[in-house]
Order: sequence, then C-alpha cells, then structure tokens
Amino acid sequence: MTENFDLSDFSVEELTSLIDEATTLRDTRRSSRDRKSTGADGSKAQDVHNPDHGVIPTPTPRDVKDEGPAHGVPK
Repeated sequence: MTENFDLSDFSVEELTSLIDEATTLRDTRRSSRDRKSTGADGSKAQDVHNPDHGVIPTPTPRDVKDEGPAHGVPK
C-alpha cells in the first residue's frame, strides 16, 4: 500500500531529518529481516551471529559409542 504525502511545505532541514529517520528505520528493519530468513516451509531460521542462538550440538560418533550404552544402545 503506497500513500502519497504532500512534502511541499517542509523545510530543507525537516526533509533532511525525515530522510535520515526513514533511512535509519529502513536499515533497522533490513538487518532484522536478513537475520530471520524464512525457509521453504515457512519456518524462521536462527540468528547464527547471535552467540546465544541456541544451537544444539551434534554428538560425534565417539560420543555415541561412549555414551550410547548408558541410554540403551547396544555396543
């Protein structure tokens, strides 16, 4: 939805301020959107640049071999 605004009564300073504010808002939205990309199924991806993004580590084969029997996995 695009709206037209009459900017003819704005001073140069007001227009500059408006442009600066709009640019800052656009950049903030872009950076937020870029980190939260949507997958093909509509799911949101994690922000891997965030150190607290909650990744679940995958066990190595050695971990499975050592820890598996304690969880009922045969040797």
